[in-house]
Amino acid sequence: MIKKTYNSKKLIVLLSLVSFLLMACSNASTNNTSSSKSAPAGINSKSSITVKPPLVGLVDMGAQQPYQEGQNFPIVNLSELGNDYQAFKGIVINETWAQLEPSQGNYDWTDLDNSLSAVNNYNLSHPSYQLSVKFRIFGGKTAPEWAKNLGGSPVTLITGKSRLVGTFGRWWTSSYNEAWSTFLHALASRYDNNSLVRAVAVTSCGSSTGEPFVLSLNGQNAIALENAGWTVQAEESCLKGIFSDYSGFKITPIDLASNPLEVLVNNKASSDLAFTEQIMSKCATSQENGGPICVLGNNDLSNSVTTLRPASIYSEIDTLWNAKPNSFGVYFQTVAPNQNVGCQAISIAISHHATSVELWPPQGKIQGFSSIPLSSLKQWNSDLISGTPLNC
Repeated sequence: MIKKTYNSKKLIVLLSLVSFLLMACSNASTNNTSSSKSAPAGINSKSSITVKPPLVGLVDMGAQQPYQEGQNFPIVNLSELGNDYQAFKGIVINETWAQLEPSQGNYDWTDLDNSLSAVNNYNLSHPSYQLSVKFRIFGGKTAPEWAKNLGGSPVTLITGKSRLVGTFGRWWTSSYNEAWSTFLHALASRYDNNSLVRAVAVTSCGSSTGEPFVLSLNGQNAIALENAGWTVQAEESCLKGIFSDYSGFKITPIDLASNPLEVLVNNKASSDLAFTEQIMSKCATSQENGGPICVLGNNDLSNSVTTLRPASIYSEIDTLWNAKPNSFGVYFQTVAPNQNVGCQAISIAISHHATSVELWPPQGKIQGFSSIPLSSLKQWNSDLISGTPLNC
């Protein structure tokens, strides 16, 4: 009788062990959403965090020129921080959709994983000055060619101050939208639980830049877009889908760069602030309504931004904040390298509730944040984190 009881217990233990191993194999299979290798060593693929803390302090916004030139982004360049590394809390990893989904449904996370590994290794070497990561994935002219042909042939547009020519997919069509949203959900499935990734920039419907509300509606572009079937209503429909696009991110905040929507009125470019305010309001209340954690922002921060065209965005952020203080996050990005950006700009950011600001890095002849004294950068970083008003 005693021998029989002992054998039963052994059988129960053995069955429990087999069950555990099968569950582990099942979880490993479920978590591998990529056709490439798994996430790099040293980076969490699963996290027990329910909601990630916000990205705070100064953030290196990374290289931007590859997008304007329609090129792939290189692996994140941490050397550009130089001697200023003590003043930064985050860095943006920029990638193109084409890099990550070269053919429909086939994902290649290699470049993104290599950049994350670079940041992880940097953090191991700088334990007192570790960096968090923000993703900015560009579509637009750097969408994969298969996506550019969804809903019709690509559209040729002229964008940016350099008047660069590029081809664009019909981002306002349902077939393009569905492919983009499917890609974002695959991105979220792989990286939402990665503790290193603390923010994801919203780039849905972006064309001229990665900003959703910015279009290039000069005469030639307007004609090309309208001939391809673009309408203001289709653009608004695309923008209303932002929260569905990024709904796969359950614990990683999404950053929404806001501007008055550019529209056409009587064949002339105009602005529709009221529509932008609708989307901003939805962002501010997204989390409480079961959507992604949404952070409001603007990418035109300067010493004089509150007297320029983006001033209405800063005013609306204040209005939404006053209605429900601390219910959403705020970030800003400086308008351009070495252009009217100093202590006053950071002071404006803090006064409009921002906890992080992206600064342009040094690139070629552009000095970016390297032109600012380290002591100032460290003070800006500290005051952004604490919310302390700057004395300029």
